[in-house]
Amino acid sequence: MNKNNFLRTFLIFLNVLILANCKGSFPSENYAPGDIPVAIISGVSVSGGSVFYCSISGGCPVTVSGKNFYKNAKVYIGSYICLNNVVSETRDKITCTVGPGQNGVYNISVQNTDGRASVWDTNISDPSLYTFSYASFLYLGSQETPGKVYGYAQHPTTGALLNLVGSPFSISGHNGTYGAVIHPNNKFLYSANVSSGTVSMFSITPETGALISLGTPINSGGGNPNGLFFHPSGKFLYVTNQSGNSVTGFNVDTAGLLTTITGSPFPTVGASNINGIVVSHDGKFLYAAGMGGNGGVSAFTINQTTGSLTNIVGSPFINTMGGDTTNPGDGISIHPNNKWLYMGLTGLRKISAWNIDQTTGALMSIEAPILNNSTTGFVDNGGSASTVSDDGLFLYGTAFSTTIADPKKIVTYSINQTTGGLMRVSNVDTGGGPNDVRIDISGNYAYTCNSVNPASVSAYSVNKATGTLTPLAQRDYLISGAPPSGPGIMVIQK
Repeated sequence: MNKNNFLRTFLIFLNVLILANCKGSFPSENYAPGDIPVAIISGVSVSGGSVFYCSISGGCPVTVSGKNFYKNAKVYIGSYICLNNVVSETRDKITCTVGPGQNGVYNISVQNTDGRASVWDTNISDPSLYTFSYASFLYLGSQETPGKVYGYAQHPTTGALLNLVGSPFSISGHNGTYGAVIHPNNKFLYSANVSSGTVSMFSITPETGALISLGTPINSGGGNPNGLFFHPSGKFLYVTNQSGNSVTGFNVDTAGLLTTITGSPFPTVGASNINGIVVSHDGKFLYAAGMGGNGGVSAFTINQTTGSLTNIVGSPFINTMGGDTTNPGDGISIHPNNKWLYMGLTGLRKISAWNIDQTTGALMSIEAPILNNSTTGFVDNGGSASTVSDDGLFLYGTAFSTTIADPKKIVTYSINQTTGGLMRVSNVDTGGGPNDVRIDISGNYAYTCNSVNPASVSAYSVNKATGTLTPLAQRDYLISGAPPSGPGIMVIQK
């Protein structure tokens, strides 16, 4: 045998020997899929404790203990893969971070690279105790001194509300909190402090929902900030200035901090007492509700680079089809198809609907504003809210007055999917004067915050086929400590 053949034979033998030894040392690298032992879970810890609970934004740390966790094994929350999975060298522990998910209750499992799901240790008598909940947090501003934000966790399967630990969250030195809004990433919350003329900034703790101040509230520069709404990009936040008859825009950085957009505040033309606000789903247009004077909808185009606003020709837009020469507006919303806009006409007891010109943003009335009740409507503040369901089938408005004996209702309207027109279909009583209505991400539950005796939140199940609301077993949650007129705008994570 010549030298080259000998060397070749020796190298082949050496490779075989190395592979054989490696198979014994690194089974996760060399086992055939069917040869990897099934993963066994003996314990789970979320956020360092035994509460398996996190915001739908994710961000909670998870540790799964057990055995047979091999390289590249993954933890699953239902069908959601936990992020940043790290397997210990001893293969008895995996750490990861919960990613975003939809609210609900899910099983926890581990998958090795062969795709087989884990089993529970036989010493675990009841694995159902280890289910994990994604929950939405609900918040509302309250006009108090100092201003406060009240927070709740929504049970993902029953719709019940649980007071967050530490709630209410006070805003020292800043008063009359009314509006509240959550960043599209579900990680930050902002509140408008009407009396102090400022906007507060908070981070949302994913494990508990607690609000952590991001620093000194920023001045709105316009007087009595009220409603808030985000550009869909999350880059810009807009706030209505009630007494200043204007809209202030803010840049939002990755840490959630605000800086004023050059040119703010942007004045409305011919409208006063600016309240509700909404941005079109494509981010091109902004609309604000005017309650004073002739009211109507103030409309702006949005500069997609700078966030600055420009008044749209014809603004404010007033629906006169029913003979009304004024449109005192409050709650305002846009249909998911981005074609139709709705506004509650407070004092007129009506809801008005407009078509949105997709090029210019101008509004054109769809039909005469519809009463919130047959013939006369429900009392003098009826129709102030306007909330469209995520499936676009129904709109919800509110009806109440400051007279305790008067009806206090949430009114359901069906939306004509061809024209955008409205038709009343039902109404339901609330625990107090309903000021705002929100539907959760599942579409199964609706909530309203109530002012005017008593301050409370009312909770309902939603019939998705008819839009009808049915009170939950516990309908009303009293807002302990809040004055009757305290509750303002309510928001829920989606």
